[in-house]
Amino acid sequence: MAITIKDVAKETNLAISTISKYMNGGPVRQKNKKVIEEAVRKLGYNPNKAARGLRSSRTYMIGVVLDSLESQYFGRITARMEQVLKEKGYSIMVCCHRDSNEKAKKCVEFMVSRQVDGILILSLAGDAGYMDAAINNKIPIVALDRVPETECDSVGTNAATGAYQAVEYLVQQNHKKIAVISGTWRENPGLRTANERLNGYYRVFEDYCLKVAPEFIVEGDFSFDSGYKCMTRLWELEEHPTAVFVTNYNMTMGAMTAIHNLKIKVPEELSIVVFDDLEYSSISRPKLTSVRQPAQEVADESVKLLMRRIEGDYGDFPKCLKLPTTFHIRNSVREL
Repeated sequence: MAITIKDVAKETNLAISTISKYMNGGPVRQKNKKVIEEAVRKLGYNPNKAARGLRSSRTYMIGVVLDSLESQYFGRITARMEQVLKEKGYSIMVCCHRDSNEKAKKCVEFMVSRQVDGILILSLAGDAGYMDAAINNKIPIVALDRVPETECDSVGTNAATGAYQAVEYLVQQNHKKIAVISGTWRENPGLRTANERLNGYYRVFEDYCLKVAPEFIVEGDFSFDSGYKCMTRLWELEEHPTAVFVTNYNMTMGAMTAIHNLKIKVPEELSIVVFDDLEYSSISRPKLTSVRQPAQEVADESVKLLMRRIEGDYGDFPKCLKLPTTFHIRNSVREL
């Protein structure tokens, strides 16, 4: 015989209404939540999402639209979102847009056709028309990391402040010839992720009255290959930088591979500070001084905000939440 919600209520000595509220993602006391979760595991209870959907006009499915699955940072965010949503009784559907507005449009239209209850999306630069299908069907959207050019909720990090802190630290260690490996920004001036990190670099030079060397500003596309090529290009210059700031994880991996192949000694010949403090930063030799983005908090706040919109709470719409980064000093910077 199939386990029912009544069996869970009997096992926990809680009201069926409390069990139902928990299963539907509603607020319950922490002690009750633990008791319910233990009973669900013990009994093997699997709520019928289709039946719940018929009663509430929900599918208990959330769409997640990313640029790709190769990103370590967004992979971590996606894993956390899936975990949190699962605890609330939701499943996720993932689609990748590869930084293409046309593909993003198709992803969103596909999500709408599957009647998702909400969408979490790594938005793109410029025109946000790719969101129209969801907006027209009144499906809540929360943008991750990048603020889209439309009226939309977003959750990200204060990238400009994090970048400023990283470059300022290099200046405080008496570096003046500081290069930056930036993400794409010339072709996509609306891509705020790249712009904010690069602006942090410029602000330090302005505040400390330092001269920017244009040849030390090299543009990648957030990929491993571009990080490798950018680092190689910097080392081919007649005058080498004494330090480099790399603005994302994949480019850091590429830059560090180039540094290894070129036999550049870190930090003796080149100091390096990177954005995105993931596993490699703490296991690299030397360990890398890094800006850490709070991936778990971004995931948690994104889901929390989307759940509020699904419940009909639009009191603070559109909300733009920026979480603080943290700076972690290790062994990759030499004082001059």
